[in-house]
Amino acid sequence: MRRLLEAYRVLSDPEKRRGYDRSQRRKAAEEGGFDYRKFLKARLDDPESQAKLVVFDLLHNLEDEAIEVYERARSLGDFRLERFLERGEAMDAEFCIAEEYEKRERYLKAYSHYKRLIRMEIEKPWFKYFFDVVALRFRTLLLLKMPKLLDEEDYIDRLEEAAELGISRRDSAQFLRKKAEVHLRRRETGLAVESLRRAADLEPRLAGLAALRRRAGIAG
Repeated sequence: MRRLLEAYRVLSDPEKRRGYDRSQRRKAAEEGGFDYRKFLKARLDDPESQAKLVVFDLLHNLEDEAIEVYERARSLGDFRLERFLERGEAMDAEFCIAEEYEKRERYLKAYSHYKRLIRMEIEKPWFKYFFDVVALRFRTLLLLKMPKLLDEEDYIDRLEEAAELGISRRDSAQFLRKKAEVHLRRRETGLAVESLRRAADLEPRLAGLAALRRRAGIAG
């Protein structure tokens, strides 16, 4: 199967998608109409088949079905795609699942998937240049979308967790700056000062840092 992200680029283009569909129909005809998806769906007790079904559905614009299969399999045990697929293919699929959760405004699910992908990428790179897109999605989700969802204490914990991921010095500083904002809003000046100090150590010229330092009463 082609790499998942490459497939997404093909399937999102109407002309390329039509060409892909034609090739798939020809292949099915040549193989006597074998229904690969039906075959995978029938193997509910085989986690490897269900992992392949998730990928198949994502490749064929069946995102709702892919999420349904993924969640059902996860509910039955330790269902991690990298256990049954090549690592790169599993990471591509996980990214698409995270993207689908985000589209459905299931932000905590998306956050967990992006976080896990970031840890996997730092441990052993696969996305490489595409990692910037993953990091941007995670950053936007955490800084702009999740504040509306979480109470402040939970949000502070997520920001600290994100700062510890080690995506980049700038990303960690941004998460710590946001953490300081929340502390200041809660009148927790000492905690805000500590977050600002850590952010400044990482990225001294980060935009907005000086203004927050003044609000916290930090000289210089």
